[in-house]
Amino acid sequence: MPYRVVKRLLTSLRRSLTVLGLLPFKPKAFVVSTVLFRLLSLVLLLSLLPMAGAEAQTGAFSLPNIGDLQKKLSGAGPEQGDSQSESKSDKPGGNTPEREQLEQTLALRQEIEANREQIESLNARKQQAPMERNRLQKQLNQARQDRERDWQSRYQGLSLEALGEALGQQLDALEENQQTLAKVSGELTRAQTLPERAQSTISDSLARTDDIRRRLNQENEALADVEETQLRTELIALEVRIELRNQELSVASTLEELARLRKRILEAQTQVIQARLDALQSMIHERRDESLSAEIGSDQLDLSESLAGNPKLKAARSANDELREQLKNTANDVSTLIREVIDAETLLDRTRALSSTVNDQIQMLDGSLLLSRILYEQQKSLPQFKAREGLEKQITEARLIRFDIRQKLQELESQNTTLADNLDLDEEQQQQLRNGLQRLADNRVDLLNQLDQELGRKLNILVRLNLSQEQLSKLTNSLHNAISEQTFWMPSTQPLSLTWFVAFPGQVVKQVESVPWQRMKENGIEIVQEKWHWLFLPIILASGLLLLRPRLHRQIKALNGDIGYLRRDSQRHTPLAIFYTVILCAPGPLLLSLLGWELWVQSGTLSTVLGAALVKIALLWLVFELCYRLLAGDGIAQRHFSWSVDSNRQLRRRLLAVGLTMVPMTLVIAFGQEWPAQLSNDRIGLVTIVAGLVVIGVMLTRAVLAYPVQNHSRTLRSGAICLSAGIPLVLVGLIVVGYYFTSVRLSGRMIDTFYFALLWLLVDATAVRGLAVAAQRLAYKRAVAERKAEPKDTVEGVEVEEPQLDLHQVNQQSLRLLRLGLLVLFGVLLYWVWADVINAFSYTNTIVLWESTEGSGINATTSPISLGDVMTALAIGVGTVILVGNLPGLLEVLLLSRLSLKQGANYAITTLLSYTIVVIGVIITLGALGLSWSKLQWLVAALGVGLGFGLQEIFANFISGIIILFERPVRIGDVITIGELSGTVSRIRIRATTIIDFDRKEIIIPNKVFVTERLVNWSLSDTVTRATLKVGFAYGSDLQDCHDVLAKAAADNARVLRDPEPLILFMAFGASTLDHELRVYIGEIGDILFAINELNRAIDANARELGVEIAFNQLDIHLRSTAEGVSLNGVTTEAESQSTAHYHDEQKASSRSAPGEGDD
Repeated sequence: MPYRVVKRLLTSLRRSLTVLGLLPFKPKAFVVSTVLFRLLSLVLLLSLLPMAGAEAQTGAFSLPNIGDLQKKLSGAGPEQGDSQSESKSDKPGGNTPEREQLEQTLALRQEIEANREQIESLNARKQQAPMERNRLQKQLNQARQDRERDWQSRYQGLSLEALGEALGQQLDALEENQQTLAKVSGELTRAQTLPERAQSTISDSLARTDDIRRRLNQENEALADVEETQLRTELIALEVRIELRNQELSVASTLEELARLRKRILEAQTQVIQARLDALQSMIHERRDESLSAEIGSDQLDLSESLAGNPKLKAARSANDELREQLKNTANDVSTLIREVIDAETLLDRTRALSSTVNDQIQMLDGSLLLSRILYEQQKSLPQFKAREGLEKQITEARLIRFDIRQKLQELESQNTTLADNLDLDEEQQQQLRNGLQRLADNRVDLLNQLDQELGRKLNILVRLNLSQEQLSKLTNSLHNAISEQTFWMPSTQPLSLTWFVAFPGQVVKQVESVPWQRMKENGIEIVQEKWHWLFLPIILASGLLLLRPRLHRQIKALNGDIGYLRRDSQRHTPLAIFYTVILCAPGPLLLSLLGWELWVQSGTLSTVLGAALVKIALLWLVFELCYRLLAGDGIAQRHFSWSVDSNRQLRRRLLAVGLTMVPMTLVIAFGQEWPAQLSNDRIGLVTIVAGLVVIGVMLTRAVLAYPVQNHSRTLRSGAICLSAGIPLVLVGLIVVGYYFTSVRLSGRMIDTFYFALLWLLVDATAVRGLAVAAQRLAYKRAVAERKAEPKDTVEGVEVEEPQLDLHQVNQQSLRLLRLGLLVLFGVLLYWVWADVINAFSYTNTIVLWESTEGSGINATTSPISLGDVMTALAIGVGTVILVGNLPGLLEVLLLSRLSLKQGANYAITTLLSYTIVVIGVIITLGALGLSWSKLQWLVAALGVGLGFGLQEIFANFISGIIILFERPVRIGDVITIGELSGTVSRIRIRATTIIDFDRKEIIIPNKVFVTERLVNWSLSDTVTRATLKVGFAYGSDLQDCHDVLAKAAADNARVLRDPEPLILFMAFGASTLDHELRVYIGEIGDILFAINELNRAIDANARELGVEIAFNQLDIHLRSTAEGVSLNGVTTEAESQSTAHYHDEQKASSRSAPGEGDD
């Protein structure tokens, strides 16, 4: 702003203040007035500075030329302001900040030019809009007139070939018209959503404009020339962008009107093309019939009566008639296929237009409640497409038929000169016959050529139809998945707040009033009046099942009475009892489900919603009535599964409450699935779902607590409790934050999953009981066999009922295999239930959290890491943990237990498998997060070096553990001695090995000790152990008797091996004994203590029997009396006595003592 303008404003301000009396013009007040005026002037200047700065920014700045910017980027532009700029511009390939700013400036400059051209184009279109409207209206009127024209009379003079060419042209025109219609539909959608897009763009542009001006006005920040140019160019680009959006808003209604007219014109032209196609198909069919009739007349030959019945002529006429019939059928197939192609391509183009519209709406209205309502309606309008089956087979057959036709044509061409040779006719008759056959052959050639052409058309149409159906199927599935993902991940209602609760009563009244009660009543009366005969089948079936109830009760009672008696009980008792119980429960659910299905298939939203609700309630009724009957007193759960009466009573009450709660929830879920667009205004259903989820969470948790855990681990029970309480709570939280539709979908899947969980428990309990019955019958057969082998002292004829064995005696291996099969089966069923929800999680792949860079330099590439990748990594981690905990044990049950492996090999294999699973799981998890091995190898190397020095002992124990698992110097179950410790190896872990000593104490020894110190493994390769017993006989004993005592003791002991044979040695003459040694070999290390005990007892008994004395230690006492008064053997002396005792004791110890020998 120029200085004179500011001065003029200040002078005007002073005069105004003086006139108003705010600045009195008096000599005494002159100083005060002058000061006040200066202060006001300063305030005015400060307020005008931003305006002056903005004026200077936009007024004095000139946009850079596009050519100059391109030259600077290429390094051939004018010299920069300083040497540093020149050095940077000389490196066009470098990715410097200055180059990036130049590139941004160039892009902004090009955007400015493009937007200005669009503004001029919009102004021109606005001026030409009236003329364009009139032109389009004329085209629409012309299309309507063409639609009513008699096209069949117009094509009357065309030949069959010309009609076929015209048909192909009209098909191409239809395809082109449909593509144009899809583009115009997209333009109409963009015109309809233009206000929202323009408002968003203008808001963002204004915010960015304020930021740029604020940065340009900051005096303390010195901007480089290139950066300042870039910011000022961006400022102008934003202004032009705002101007463009305002111009678009001004012509939005006009553009929408023109686009709507174009769409109506294209739709009318489509109808015209279809009318032409119908006329052409009719004409082609008519002309083909005429051609075939004419060809039939051409087969009529003027021959004598003797030649008219010639077999070759009859065969030729019959072959031609078959070709005509085949040609007629092929023509009819072509007409039918053309209509299917038209329908498929029309549907394909409509689906493409719908897909384009949906994508535009998602981009323009992302995150708004309006988008959720629109998508709900679009989801209901998705095309119902049923593909024609067997197209690939028909294409192959058409090609084979064309190949056969060409082969026949070649044969006819080669046989045209030898049609009637060697016939028993005169020359004239032969010539007539030859001419007749030649004429029929010529007709056949024409027919084959026509059939070949028609098959070619059929083949092309089949290929086109197949391609259209494939595209339509893919596009429909893609569109369905896209809408499902969007509706699943976007809010459908306002979050629950205080305002929502205040408005709740009024919204409920409004919702009740908006229900079309009168129309529902009329529809119900109409259905009953028109479809009353539908009630016959459900009522008849339900009545028949009700009549069977007394008989079914007797059957179930008889089956329950056989339980526990092995001669009458069998594995099929429980499945039969459950089947009869299902039939008992079936009448009501069957009647309700059939009525619901009949309503479901009717047209109309209300009928569909009510039918779906009745079907779901019928299934709910069947499931919970079945549970109620199974848990009854003296019912199947008590008699067959041995569940306690108290648990059954509690489960029955809890499940009854859950079932009653699910009834209104099922109605709301069916309503939400069939009519999702109305969920945004549904208040009654929302409260119903919330209350139902709370009740279900409480009651299911109590039901899980009451469920008997005799056949299931407490870990599974704890997980079931967490799921029962946590899932309803999460669903309630989703409703609170506005994801009502998502919660309704998940609630439906939760109820279905609950049904499968109940079915799982029922099948599992039935399988466990079946295995128990099999084990009981096997045990009973063995007992009977043993009893037959014994002498019969009892009176026969009395029925002996064996008591029922405990279920824990079931073969665990068979039970695990059975549960594995059930797990796979129910996993497939659960995937079928949750398939659409799982597909909705693919939306998380679009939520990018960070980017991962691969490579370096010019080869560097970035790959986005999305929320889906993180969830995949978490799933892999959880799966790894589950595999580590279960796969080794499962492998041991299924495979390793069937192989003849050495002791400890199973444990080594399963442990190494666990390590491998962990390593692979960690690598895959990190790879899903974008951390490849090329990035981790240096980190792993550095950590390896650092940890190797800092945690030497831990790494030494880890490597030693791996060495132990591979070399197996120690195995699970081995008896070892290391240092002063002895015991049995129980576990080999990563860091340490656990042994259990002979006092049943667990001792944890680091793995390094087993590698670095001396180790004695008593059972590594041979479990045979030598025991040495030392026995001292008294002097004077017979040495042969001494030998016999020891020999008999060794021979009579069953634990002593015969090979190597026992060894008896007379070792030495002791101080008071004749020292002997008995050396024997024991087969198992665990038997050595028992063997020594038994041998010692046997030696003592044999010595007594043979009269051999086992010596004991002798004690010599020498007395020296020096005083009296000491009494010895009745003799008393007065001398003081001193005694010296010499005690010689010899321990009898084993020359080789096994671990634990002295522990007894």
